[in-house]
Amino acid sequence: MTINASRSQDSRRAVYSRILYFTTCHEDYLSNGLLHGLRNLSEHETVDFPKQDILYRNCPEYIRHQIRGCGFTLYTDLLDDLEIDRSRISEDISKGLFDLIIISDIWRQFGYFVRFRPWMNRKNTIILDGADACLPYPAAGLFWRRPYYWFLPRAHREFLYFKREWTSDTRFTPLTRVLTKGLRRRLPTAATLRRISFSIPESKIILSRPHKEKDFPKHIVDAEVAERVQGAATSYAFSSEAEYYADLQSARFGITTKRSGWDCLRHYEIAANASVPCFRDLQLKPDTCAPHGLNDSNCIIYRSADELFRRIGLMTDTEYTALQDGALAWVRSHTTKTIAQYVLSEHRRFVDGT
Repeated sequence: MTINASRSQDSRRAVYSRILYFTTCHEDYLSNGLLHGLRNLSEHETVDFPKQDILYRNCPEYIRHQIRGCGFTLYTDLLDDLEIDRSRISEDISKGLFDLIIISDIWRQFGYFVRFRPWMNRKNTIILDGADACLPYPAAGLFWRRPYYWFLPRAHREFLYFKREWTSDTRFTPLTRVLTKGLRRRLPTAATLRRISFSIPESKIILSRPHKEKDFPKHIVDAEVAERVQGAATSYAFSSEAEYYADLQSARFGITTKRSGWDCLRHYEIAANASVPCFRDLQLKPDTCAPHGLNDSNCIIYRSADELFRRIGLMTDTEYTALQDGALAWVRSHTTKTIAQYVLSEHRRFVDGT
């Protein structure tokens, strides 16, 4: 399959037959997951610019080894390289040769946003914000501490804006930094704001329940729980994805927590390997914030190691199987392809006013 970024508008086949996808040069789980999903939707042609080398099979191994998290999961189900003409992207944008433009990381790509803003409108542009920070672009201190950023164009006033870490403080105004929490909650939520989460390649989801040999895997990110599991490690414990997955598949439960942000590939990896996620303090997560859909039907929500071990000790085989099936159903609804379809669907509804 060949994609020519300079072909005529007359050859368009569908609403989003040609998509321009701005990328960042290093790993970005939200952005790269969505790009992976879009490229696996056969009805769309997606041009990544610059080329996202770490998602392709021909990416040099020395680069892949530098990826955070050892490059597991998202950077092992790789894309085939295509013949894409990226030499005249600016000209093609100005001619309107793309049906959809996606700024996949507004924090790092606002330069592209500013540069091409004259050719962007609500019908042809989507903004993604996958930052761990709850404050959106450009309301964070990074921008307001520097006067030359004060007059940057706003990304939410006209464009659909997908935010991963969406909390009550997610407001498109610097006032959130000086108002009390109660007053911040009275500020209106932008009508253009939408939810989004990480995703996982469908190929990474196990097809049948494996035999379980132990309660917990070797990698346990909750230090309090790790202290009570013999041989547990709180940091990366495996040098290969196959070993990591095999360990998860042999365990009945997988431990996960909030880190810099609430969403993490670990949640999806645990469920994809038919383990039941155990999520510390998940009850504190705002409903608008990813991950979405994890609850008592598909994971164990706990507040302390004592509570977790007590609940596991009282759990019947029937209850465990129900949680395991729930976790697998949940992760199957969060594949890269499913999230890509969701983003495009939300944009169609936005443009249509529905």
